[in-house]
Amino acid sequence: MLKKSELVSLIQIFSVYLHHDKRKGDKDMRLEEIRQIVTSEFTKKYRVNLINGGSKIVRLWNMYGCIYIVGKGKRRYGHELTSWRDHYEDWATLKLVERKGTDKVSLVRRRAKDAVKYLTQSGFWPSIKKEIEYFLENVDIEDFCKDMEKGSYENFYCQREEGQKYAWCSTYQVFESFYRKNCWKSIAWHKYDRQHESAEVEKAIKDKKDYSKRWTNGYDNSLEILFADNDYPRGWYSEEYRNCGNGHYYLLFDATHAIFYEND
Repeated sequence: MLKKSELVSLIQIFSVYLHHDKRKGDKDMRLEEIRQIVTSEFTKKYRVNLINGGSKIVRLWNMYGCIYIVGKGKRRYGHELTSWRDHYEDWATLKLVERKGTDKVSLVRRRAKDAVKYLTQSGFWPSIKKEIEYFLENVDIEDFCKDMEKGSYENFYCQREEGQKYAWCSTYQVFESFYRKNCWKSIAWHKYDRQHESAEVEKAIKDKKDYSKRWTNGYDNSLEILFADNDYPRGWYSEEYRNCGNGHYYLLFDATHAIFYEND
């Protein structure tokens, strides 16, 4: 014999099920329809036309087939859309909001050309420079952008074995950065030291001398340049959490430009 509280719970669950099933004849979107539209692993804006005639903008991304919606007031994190339609029960249609004045292919090409310019001037990372030059001369950048849009892990990172499409690429992080919203990282010098410190780094590069600097500006910052091995000069920049030893790590391309490498 069920207790009264258990019976109430069963009735509530059954009511939700009936409500969910009843909506199959309505005009709202199904999760599979949303999944077909939202294919990018990067957060993008979409215009939702509502069943009641209104509209709104939402931010969505696709991670391994799961669709996530960014919460209001949040920059990035959000909630997964489920078959219970908590977040999309009043959606009628969904369409990607195109960014005006933005040509992704041209943007990626320009960033790659800038990277070659920076590396030529500094002399850093010769093998990476060769990869970028190969990319500009031999790769269909429009096709590359389509692969990144569909998912960088499956269509770029995992396609770098011998005989595969991107077998020429070893430093994949650089090319992923060319595609991302933000590509270049500025060195976070203190406001009143910026000009002096940048000049010191430029001088070290010009004179081909090793250079190392550590300071604190929100993070534990560090910048290092090595010319001791003249066959392969290189530079790094990092921002680590205070007194932690973990943080964000970048490859230095010249005195003022770094590019993301990894988080640790």
